[in-house]
Amino acid sequence: MRPETEATLVTEAVAELIALGAAMAANNEEAFQRHNFRLHKLGIPREDRIQAVNIALQVKMAPHRNLVEMAEGYLTGGAEPEGGCCGGECGCAGEDEAAGSCCGGDEGCGCGH
Repeated sequence: MRPETEATLVTEAVAELIALGAAMAANNEEAFQRHNFRLHKLGIPREDRIQAVNIALQVKMAPHRNLVEMAEGYLTGGAEPEGGCCGGECGCAGEDEAAGSCCGGDEGCGCGH
């Protein structure tokens, strides 16, 4: 714990902006409304709240964007899957994938990849 005399960058307003972004990333409408109201009461400009939401959306959408790019590569870009059902990261390549026995059969990879 910091001594009370030591300065911190995480003020009440900054903590609420972080919480607003986290609520957005978590799809939590109730938390979003609560933290937006608190920020309004603290006098935080709408532009700062919008910036916090936009940062959260960028973080949240990164996995989606990566998945879409991967799908486009396979389905429209001519790339073909390589190395087994999980990209070869678990060593399943070379197993009898055609018969559905790769890493647990039709249920997919049981290796955590």
